[in-house]
Amino acid sequence: MSFCSDVKKELLDLRPSNCCKPAFCYGFMLFGRSFSVKRISLQTGDENVAKGYCRAVFDSYRIKPQITVGGTARPTFVAEVTSEADRLKILARNDFGMSDSFIDDTLFLRECCIASFIRGVFLACGNINDPLKEYRIEFNVKKETLALELQAHLFTAGINLKSTKNGKGLKLYTKDSAVIEDLLTLMGAQKHSLMVMDTKIMKSVKNNINRARNCDSANISKTVEASIKQRTAIEYLKQTDRLESLPHELLAAATLRLNNPDATLKELCKISPEPLTLSGLNHRLSKIIEIYEEIIRN
Repeated sequence: MSFCSDVKKELLDLRPSNCCKPAFCYGFMLFGRSFSVKRISLQTGDENVAKGYCRAVFDSYRIKPQITVGGTARPTFVAEVTSEADRLKILARNDFGMSDSFIDDTLFLRECCIASFIRGVFLACGNINDPLKEYRIEFNVKKETLALELQAHLFTAGINLKSTKNGKGLKLYTKDSAVIEDLLTLMGAQKHSLMVMDTKIMKSVKNNINRARNCDSANISKTVEASIKQRTAIEYLKQTDRLESLPHELLAAATLRLNNPDATLKELCKISPEPLTLSGLNHRLSKIIEIYEEIIRN
């Protein structure tokens, strides 16, 4: 099962309270494939979601939608209220009217009802990516007016989603992991909200480790580059019989570097016969490079 399927399974395992059942079912139906006198149906690739839709409709209206299966490689499940009388019963029960373009918020008796409604909406048209790959959660809404109303309700609940055109409708989405955590918690998917949080922490730790490794690699590269530059200067002075004419402290530093070509400055200071500080040794080796570069220029 995908991460999205797992999230939806967690949401389906929840049982809305009596006051929330109508709002949950309404969200499920309104944001499904169709919601009108002509047709009330949901199309999904997740069999559990199709069964959950049927259960929600039955719990609220004692009406049993029918499930049909299509497709071969990737099955598609269509849950549908096939009787026109049943469709009219659903539409008339709560004064929904005949509109599938607006949200009737008279069903939101309490805050918990809004959360249940959003849960139903997500089950009908929502999707979430595996946080190991990408932080993204979205609602694919078939009508723009309906999407804008949903966006407003989500904003009121503390969830701020962006929108982008998607055919005749809108896609509401966010890539913000904190917003995803809040939305999952609001809908009741606490387990997966914690999983997103754990994934974010794990990614942060890995990124810190990688940054540290990159920093170490950069430092190693700088050390190697500096050593090569120093050895090039010293070897040139040696081959041109200029090395022995250097002042004692520069000659000692040059000899130390030649005998320990791969050592860091800190390591050179430790093995030096005479006391040396990092800055002192660096200054001497830099002076040797200056002498070499001056000779080359002239």
